[in-house]
Amino acid sequence: MVFVSDLHFGVGRRQDGDWDPTEDFRWPNALQGFVDKISELGHEQTDLVIVGDFLELWQPPASIACKGDGADLGCTITEMAELSKLVAAQHGTELRILRGFAERGENRLHLIVGNHDSTLRYQDVWETIGASLNSSSGRIELVTSGLWTSSDGRILAEHGHQIGEDVNRYESWPNITRRTNHDDVVIRPWGELFVQRLFNSQEAVYPVIDNLSPETAGARIRAADRGFWRSGYDIARLLVFNLFETSVSQKAASLGAPPAGKIIWNVEIARGMRGSLLIYALNRTDPMRLELEKGGPEAEAVKKEMDNAVQRLSDEEIRRICDLVAEREPDHKCWDSTLGAVKQNLLDSKADVMGKHLALRKMADKAMQVFIYGHTHQFEEPWIVTLKGSAEVTVVNTGAFQRLINERAFMARLHDRSPAEGLRTMDLAELAPCYNAVIVADSSSPSLAPQLKSWLMPEDKAGMFVSAEDPRCSN
Repeated sequence: MVFVSDLHFGVGRRQDGDWDPTEDFRWPNALQGFVDKISELGHEQTDLVIVGDFLELWQPPASIACKGDGADLGCTITEMAELSKLVAAQHGTELRILRGFAERGENRLHLIVGNHDSTLRYQDVWETIGASLNSSSGRIELVTSGLWTSSDGRILAEHGHQIGEDVNRYESWPNITRRTNHDDVVIRPWGELFVQRLFNSQEAVYPVIDNLSPETAGARIRAADRGFWRSGYDIARLLVFNLFETSVSQKAASLGAPPAGKIIWNVEIARGMRGSLLIYALNRTDPMRLELEKGGPEAEAVKKEMDNAVQRLSDEEIRRICDLVAEREPDHKCWDSTLGAVKQNLLDSKADVMGKHLALRKMADKAMQVFIYGHTHQFEEPWIVTLKGSAEVTVVNTGAFQRLINERAFMARLHDRSPAEGLRTMDLAELAPCYNAVIVADSSSPSLAPQLKSWLMPEDKAGMFVSAEDPRCSN
């Protein structure tokens, strides 16, 4: 079984033949090489599970208005169907590649709906895509609930936007529409509104703005370059979103049993830091942090909203941010503790949020041993969450089947350029031709062992699987 996420097939090329700035998937040869290899490795008995955001339906062209009815309602289902037809036409090659994979031997293709392509669960939107994939063959499964389980129930996969208080979550998931004026209109989370306000209009100027990992890193650099936009509220939410999408250092997270007397962050101390808690969680050289620390009316308005945002966060979320503060500003930890004791807490705090989510999943899927998700565009090596009753679940993030660059590598490639200039001048084709996947080589084994790999393949050369940490994939 092979799991990938976040391909984001979008609107393709413009009428003049150039790529639309919002189109991120430009790599059909890499996709062909990948499916050929996993089919070969699985002796044509491979299940390929796309763990959400197969399509990019949050970035419609100007010809599809999607004005909705207020900020929290976007496109109608009719408009989404029109957009899916455009995506199908622009990505005919890629859809044929996936169809060919599914029709080979005993291979199967499973598509889990994510937040960017949630409307695939509606027949009018799915119809054209399904026809292109030949879904009537019985080889294609569209997982409209958002939750996929292996036949033995031991592996559960979902996109991940419903974990914790993610800004992309739908409160009524998987029901995502509201009936108004005889139309079914798609509910728009704040995260979608943010994407449409920022990324849709800015990718022509900043080509890789949403190819940085975490994906909010580009938004922070853009804000520092052009000044704050919209409102302090938006900036505060961006910062909170960014911090939750930012993985703590994997090397700092001990995967062993927690020691006696482990430290738990003091939430009252953390809340007492107010908005500074969010600032301390950013790197000292972060462009947005530097802009906030300069002061001025706009910065002060943002800080006020940040004060409010910190008070609204749950205790679990506060502890997640404290993890980052401990890494980046040890003088401002959320507890008077030694740095050595902090290392265990990095995993414990992260496990709080994931554990709460998995406990609910475990109630319905009692056989679950492995949980796979995507969404954040940041791969994570497998780690263990212990639930009440001592049940253990191995958690792994697929990363994205996309060309990405992490924030540290991006900064290293700037040389004498500013971050904003790098964002303006770096091209998508410059990024390492690496695409992440999770592979379960023997799904019948008593002990499942998901492995995180990168498919390394330039468009004009042969491909190979390498470690996700391979230096050729770190740009």
